[in-house]
Amino acid sequence: MIQTKAKHAYASSEKKASKSVIYWSLAWGVSIPLGSAAILLFFPQKMLIGLLALFINILLGVGAMLAHKRWLGKLDEMQRQIQLEAMAFALGTLWLTLGGLLILNTAEIIHINHWVISLLPALAGLSMLIGNLIGFLRLR
Repeated sequence: MIQTKAKHAYASSEKKASKSVIYWSLAWGVSIPLGSAAILLFFPQKMLIGLLALFINILLGVGAMLAHKRWLGKLDEMQRQIQLEAMAFALGTLWLTLGGLLILNTAEIIHINHWVISLLPALAGLSMLIGNLIGFLRLR
């Protein structure tokens, strides 16, 4: 009975931390294209809107990172290992993509604009999803 209550408390705590990560991450990811759009819409106040968008993005980013840290602390060892490997996969994917984009931009093969850069959080989320799927399939 005590073990069941402990499992339920653990699951409830993990679920709450997971929801927090989702909300903070979505808010942070959405703040990038919304901030860029706000700068374009309110062009006369470009500097003020840009600084405000940057400030909001930094606050949401710090909130998302702290939510992730709390969430990782709630996971068991196997889940933490899967997440660590998924994060490594996401970081590697972002570095490869950004490096490739910068090389192609420097060679004037492509032109990187703010919309391309604003898609990088979506790439991070997608690569985390793929990394999680690989980890779950490998460790099940």
